Amino acid sequence: MTTTETEQENESFTELAAPSMLERLATGTDHLFLGRMWTTAAGFFLLITLVIGVLVGIERVDLGGTVLFGSGDEYFQFWTLYRVGLVLLGVVPMFVGLATAVVPLQVGSPSIVFSRAAALSFWTWLLGSSITLVGFLADGGLGAPNAGSQRQAVALTIVGLLLVIVGILLAITCVVTTVVAARVSGLSIREVPYFSWSMLVAGTLWLVTLPVLAANAVLAYVDLRGRSAVYFGKENVIWDQLDWVFTHPQIYVFALPLIGIAFDVVPVVAKSRQRNHDVVLTAIGLLGVVGFGAYAQPFFDTPGTPVMQEALYVVSAFIAIPIVLLLLGGLVDTLKRGVSHLSAKPPAPVILVLISVLLLLVGTLMGAIRSIAPLDLLVRSFTGAQMTFTIGAALVAVIAGSLWWGDRIIGKSAPQGLGLLSGLAITGGVLLIGGFDMISGFFKMNDFPGSNEIEAGSPNSVVEVFNVITVIGALILLGGLMLWMLVAWRRLNGSIATTNPWGGHTLEWSAVTSSESSSLPDDNEVRKGS
Repeated sequence: MTTTETEQENESFTELAAPSMLERLATGTDHLFLGRMWTTAAGFFLLITLVIGVLVGIERVDLGGTVLFGSGDEYFQFWTLYRVGLVLLGVVPMFVGLATAVVPLQVGSPSIVFSRAAALSFWTWLLGSSITLVGFLADGGLGAPNAGSQRQAVALTIVGLLLVIVGILLAITCVVTTVVAARVSGLSIREVPYFSWSMLVAGTLWLVTLPVLAANAVLAYVDLRGRSAVYFGKENVIWDQLDWVFTHPQIYVFALPLIGIAFDVVPVVAKSRQRNHDVVLTAIGLLGVVGFGAYAQPFFDTPGTPVMQEALYVVSAFIAIPIVLLLLGGLVDTLKRGVSHLSAKPPAPVILVLISVLLLLVGTLMGAIRSIAPLDLLVRSFTGAQMTFTIGAALVAVIAGSLWWGDRIIGKSAPQGLGLLSGLAITGGVLLIGGFDMISGFFKMNDFPGSNEIEAGSPNSVVEVFNVITVIGALILLGGLMLWMLVAWRRLNGSIATTNPWGGHTLEWSAVTSSESSSLPDDNEVRKGS
């Protein structure tokens, strides 16, 4: 057989052995591929969530009765879906995707630890998210005030939520282990980039708090199945056992990675090394500790000692403020020392990360105000406003992170101006929704306004005007997310990106990825070329 025939036979064998697109999709374990999958799927679920948020906002405009939904119970189901989707189907999985792609590069690891488990975590979360969404749409959800749900669909929703939690926990275990055990030789734990450190802190807190949420869900599921619920599975109290995840202090833990993104972006743009490195690491850790919220479950209050009035709850609310101020001061100091290196048009990521930290600061301020008992804000729309500011801050940071590391993750460049516009639109939506919900809270509007004015807290006509403004904010927020999706689409068809577009100094800008190494010539090709 001639050499030419042998080469043709090898090429034919390679074509036959090459996996199909479906096989690559189902069996891929490359951390960059998994990161893209997480982010894409989370963006899709977040889009659905924000559409639901618009509908919920429109329903709230007329407090005289339900208009878009068939009953107050259906309204409640979609109101809770908006919160669950925003946090556990949207923003948190986006952080997971960004970390899955970036953290191995930052610590010099060729792949994420337990790569098959990392792949399994994504598919588990995706299945759980789909089941959760179907459960809500099938008139289930997480119960309803007047037990107007389908019990089987409620059970299905809880199963989906449990799968979502398991998927996130498995994924973050892989990320945390990569930071702890897969660092390149010579890189100590205190020398890892800030984003990896923030994911280590946040991930550790997720690992000790999300199982508590899973236990709450299991209690409700077991009580719900097989007979009439006795206590935990009663439809009118299921949400009360889970809503601690979406309020102070737990909400800070979900937004914590935004600090790491900010401290990775600003020093590079300012071309000035961050001072007080250990202080920043400590502050990130302290904010994580303050955000531990598994204890803050009013459903399990001991009579006469409400947890939301205990010293730990109130003090932690106020401690969060100086910690975020300290971190913000560190960023401002770095920018001031590098002001000569800043151009008249700063890069989009640095603008967005600063906005993100400012939004987080507003969220911590609101958390402190909300904890002041005489103001009576714990059950008011002030609670939803604080979640909006905090999770909105995290979403803006995700946009910044995708613009900052997107060239490295995808390998192609994207229009930064359009990305900046996306982040600014999301910021505008957050300010309108959160700002006017905050004001409505002082006018005594309840967190869940119900389907009539009595359930809403009997607010005056001014609140209805504020509710119209929040609908406008929800539409702007939705538009901002769609712009971000357009940026992602444009990136897929963009020009080939340079290896280090920002002049970064951490390992992710110098490491060769597995996909890049596969495109390098092998030894035989090199010898032939020489």
